[in-house]
Amino acid sequence: MRRSRWLRRLRGALALAVVVGAPALGRGAGSAADIEAGTAAYSKGGLDSAHAAFDRAVRTDPHDFTALRWLARTESDLGEDAHGEEQRNLFASSVEHARAAVQAAPDSASGHLELAVSLGRQALREGPRTRLALSREIKAETDRAIALDPGLGRAYHVRAMWNRKIAGLNFFERTTAHAVLGGVPKGASMDNAVADFQKAIELEPGYVNHHLELGRTYLEMNRKDDARREFQRAVSLPPTSSPRDARYQDEARALLKKLK
Repeated sequence: MRRSRWLRRLRGALALAVVVGAPALGRGAGSAADIEAGTAAYSKGGLDSAHAAFDRAVRTDPHDFTALRWLARTESDLGEDAHGEEQRNLFASSVEHARAAVQAAPDSASGHLELAVSLGRQALREGPRTRLALSREIKAETDRAIALDPGLGRAYHVRAMWNRKIAGLNFFERTTAHAVLGGVPKGASMDNAVADFQKAIELEPGYVNHHLELGRTYLEMNRKDDARREFQRAVSLPPTSSPRDARYQDEARALLKKLK
């Protein structure tokens, strides 16, 4: 029952987002049908089918911005549920296609955003050296996306995660940062993470993961009442903002249970 309700709601919400939010830059006529099929599959939570459709579109036109951006996003989402070498390959492919999307449309905020997301997810699965080496590029791509379009809620989410991860580095990781980067990236703080999550929620109040990750940030700051509030909001929202909403809400419920 919950899944069928999610599918109905997500289909309508994402269909509108595709029309309004996805600029048709560099789209080849031969790939239009596959892109349409891919976005329809994505809206129904069919990530495997969406991936196949977007992959066909990119093979038809390797410079199609819309196909590249959607392929990068779908591979990034698929990687979240994969493991081991399969996960590593999906994230690497997502980064590759996001870079190609940025090259195809360098002034598109959504391309820079997908690259930041792909790099961020890849970095979380890497060791300290690689993760820290990627941190500056993640921040630069996120800042570029926000500069091009200050209304992208997901971009503030990515920057908030960057702030939280850098501010929360332990002694070993900070030592590694000095060896790899010549020092810890400047300007990161938990307060900045909270501010960016709050901005993301202001722009996209129904996005479940914004509330979940803001709650996690409050937990790290030992602000348990604030964390509880955000987890409750994550659970109460309709699961229509992402194909992963059901998982995010399960995580929020588990964290609420621990807080009790």
